[in-house]
Amino acid sequence: MSVLALLRTHMHRRGLDAYVIPSTDPHQSEYVPQHWRVLQWASGFTGSAGTLVVTSNFAGLWTDSRYFVQAEQQLAGSGIELMRMRMPHTPEFVLWLSQHLPAGAVVGVDGHLLSRAWFQQMERQLQPRGIRINTQVDLAAELWHGRPPLPNSPIWEHPLRFAGVSRIEKLSRLRQSMHEQELTHTILASLDDIAWLLNLRGSDIEHTPLFMAYALVSLEEVMLFVDPSKIDPALKRRLHRDGVRVIPYDAWLEHVNQLPAHSTVLLDPRRVSQKLWEALPHAVYIREGTNLTTLLKAIKTEAELQHLRQTMIRDGVALTKFFYWLAHTVGRQRLTERTAEDKLKSLRLEQPYCQGESFNPISAYGPNAALPHYRATPEHDTELRPEGIYLLDSGGQYLSGTTDTTRVIALGPCSDEVRRDYTLVLKGLIAVSTLRFPVGTRGYQIDILARLPQWQHGINFGHGTGHGVGYFLCVHEGPQGISPAPVDVAFQPGMISSVEPGIYRLGKHGIRLENLVCCVSAEHTEFGEFLAFETLTVAPIFTDLVEKTLLTPGERAWLRRYNQWVNRKLSRYLTSEERAWLKHVAKPI
Repeated sequence: MSVLALLRTHMHRRGLDAYVIPSTDPHQSEYVPQHWRVLQWASGFTGSAGTLVVTSNFAGLWTDSRYFVQAEQQLAGSGIELMRMRMPHTPEFVLWLSQHLPAGAVVGVDGHLLSRAWFQQMERQLQPRGIRINTQVDLAAELWHGRPPLPNSPIWEHPLRFAGVSRIEKLSRLRQSMHEQELTHTILASLDDIAWLLNLRGSDIEHTPLFMAYALVSLEEVMLFVDPSKIDPALKRRLHRDGVRVIPYDAWLEHVNQLPAHSTVLLDPRRVSQKLWEALPHAVYIREGTNLTTLLKAIKTEAELQHLRQTMIRDGVALTKFFYWLAHTVGRQRLTERTAEDKLKSLRLEQPYCQGESFNPISAYGPNAALPHYRATPEHDTELRPEGIYLLDSGGQYLSGTTDTTRVIALGPCSDEVRRDYTLVLKGLIAVSTLRFPVGTRGYQIDILARLPQWQHGINFGHGTGHGVGYFLCVHEGPQGISPAPVDVAFQPGMISSVEPGIYRLGKHGIRLENLVCCVSAEHTEFGEFLAFETLTVAPIFTDLVEKTLLTPGERAWLRRYNQWVNRKLSRYLTSEERAWLKHVAKPI
């Protein structure tokens, strides 16, 4: 019996009219361990963002434009319909439920996998129609035979020389904020917040140095809910010395349920599950808002930024050596997207402090690059030829920072359309990179600059322009970002963001260029404080694809200065042949 048929059978037994399966885990993570890939088990879809809705006569998977082509391929023949979302990270499936379910219907969902924020949105739209939400239904626990166990990788300390600030200092800053807001407790379920706060790292999630845990922080101590076997005795003693008590992972529910009456607890509704919210005693006062650690973590210290600037050089060395190797190997021996990935990974691991990749690289040749989140597989691994273009979106995890860079290189003759698209994307990158803006500016106010060169040619791209980046943590980190979504978070000095406009022509080609930038103070005028972006990424932008006539003199000057800066930063780490090649492919236009 298929998974869909099993789900429907058990839904009928429980009196459910619909069952919802999100793509996340109890910690509302973007990337999740195998144990929590319930959406993939039920649908076969492997993207990092999606929601499955099953009724007695319908099954639909909602995902955004990054995954439309991938989802079409993976859902083919499954009986699940692809539902194309207009805006990423919005629960559009709720509107469908409200329109298609009868009054008095019951929607089932595992409350561990549903964030408090999404539950609230569901409740607002479904309650007026008399539709009830049952959060106590975990069908995967009953039906998923051979389910992978919870991960149990060891937990270790992020060395203080790289972390820069001790956990004692971080806890002190957090408690100062709690005191100012009259909080007695804050509950953290988001894994990156916990790892940052306690200067701990693990490998429970692929490519991201995190571990499965909850943390309950009071003004006196920290309860860290984690599998005790992951922590060696010496580390446990150091944690205890710093006021951190290690408690078994699965005991979090009973401790949250026993919080003292009249406690004031901060919860981030986007980053805790509905199940956790329901576990709180009724006598506890709940204050909902962004985790205090989120902003503390997003504003990088000068020590972190100094480490990251050096990390960008190391990563740029690996990328430049890779592209040199690629340019001198393609057409001479058989190369595929996956063998190229493997080569880059080996070059990165040669760099000091590198711990691996920060995400699955997007190694995409020709038409494959038109899929923004393409991933080469053993079944779909295209051979690279000395013609057309190749897109590489990749990053590394270093003890000294996290990187994320996208470049496009010509492997041979290219069309005028490719050259125009490449140049329009480059213009968007330059426009954001050179912006000066007043204090208080939000990402959605900046986003248009990356799109304007394309809009003037009737072109647009379907993803955000930029996302925050962690420090040896998640490659996607909030709260800041650059996109059309009206996120009410102003950029502040120390915040890091990607800038990555793109153009995607299905069946033909895809182009994206990506640098990381850091928000910095720029100047004070009679009109107030102004900020700017410092470019951090040190990797050549190849100029042979640029259509010179589309660039202004100022844009050409920026490109010349950028590539000269890259050359100065990297040359000492390259061979004479690599240096000569770098000067040639990044020559002024």
